[in-house]
Amino acid sequence: MKIGKWIGRAICLLLAGSALQVWAETTKVACVGDSITFGYGIGARETMGYPAVLGKLLGPGYEVKNFGNSGKTAGDYPSQKKNGRWYGDTPQYKDSVAYAADVYICNLGINDTGSWWDARLFEQGYDKLLTAWHKANPKAHLLAWGKLGPDFRGPAGKKAFPGNVFAPDYKFSGTDNGSSARRGDAEKLISRVGGKHKVKLFDAYTAMASKPQWYGDGLHPNASGARRLAEITFAKLVPVLKIKQPVPVMKKEDDQLVISNSGETGILMEMYAISGPGRAVFVFGKDTVLHPGEEIGITLGEKTANDPTEKLCWKVSGTQETDFQLRPLKKPFPSENKVPGQGRD
Repeated sequence: MKIGKWIGRAICLLLAGSALQVWAETTKVACVGDSITFGYGIGARETMGYPAVLGKLLGPGYEVKNFGNSGKTAGDYPSQKKNGRWYGDTPQYKDSVAYAADVYICNLGINDTGSWWDARLFEQGYDKLLTAWHKANPKAHLLAWGKLGPDFRGPAGKKAFPGNVFAPDYKFSGTDNGSSARRGDAEKLISRVGGKHKVKLFDAYTAMASKPQWYGDGLHPNASGARRLAEITFAKLVPVLKIKQPVPVMKKEDDQLVISNSGETGILMEMYAISGPGRAVFVFGKDTVLHPGEEIGITLGEKTANDPTEKLCWKVSGTQETDFQLRPLKKPFPSENKVPGQGRD
């Protein structure tokens, strides 16, 4: 009986040790921010919001939690205290600190640019939030949207506003909602306070600003926009977390090159190039991500697309599968898709 009890305890200890090891190996990612992080306007935000899609791209070994709260600000403004505007006063903020994440990704600042804007309070409030997250886990990676997402509610052509666009008509109204004058200042302060905390900043504007169809109300991304935000975020995390990615597989089908991902995590395709006949090289656009279980089809035709969210078409001729090779790059090309020596449309 004693031997049986000893063996039973040993098995329990081994199982407990295995469980602890699995738990310890899980990288915790906290997405903190306002309504865009929350997923406002996305019907199935729990599965199609940007944090949820990011979790699928990161795959096993990562736990991504959504700590978004609509309408919240980085600054603590006295005039907005009764409205509970400051993110630091929310349950989501307290939960994000208690979570002690390995990675914090912050999207705050758009709601600060209203009539209550105060640069000093904005910087002070943002600093308090970053300080708290750093204290929660001193080894955590801190990331933030240094260039805030686009706002289609303002006039076309004005700084920070691609233009006022609302689905399904996408008509420009030219009405400025009042925040354009302060948006640039907010981004500069994010950069300044972020530098103090060694925050890695990334651009959530450029890749989104030409896509009004990704915004139903002019400000909040729909499911397609959220997917793209997740891809941009994943691309930023790949070098930071040294994410191990599957190897993509390419095959030729009629007039297409089909690249598939049978792995459990996303693949950052800008780390690969396709060599074709006549030494032509196809380079993927910035932040092109191949999702787990999905494919990218490259049509061999007349045009070359440089938008990673659109179907790709490569201006090159070749009839044999052996004419094409998919190879990893030691470092990604700095430019968009290109086919050297064959022009660009």
